Amino acid sequence: MTIVCPITNTNNRFPLHIPLDNRTQTTGVIMCEHIKALDLNARPHRVVERLPEDLLRKVIDVVFAEIEVNP
Repeated sequence: MTIVCPITNTNNRFPLHIPLDNRTQTTGVIMCEHIKALDLNARPHRVVERLPEDLLRKVIDVVFAEIEVNP
């Protein structure tokens, strides 16, 4: 299983959206609130490009903050 977040070109400045910048060919914002799990062995896929490390870290931080459980 692989965890992914969709990307949209509709930027409504939602706090859980991480904007892509000029380092990527893909445009838009990453919707961290729409976490999806995909089985890459069960469906066709292709890697379009890699996310810069600092943007990936922001996405991971937002996703972890969403699912963090405080006892």
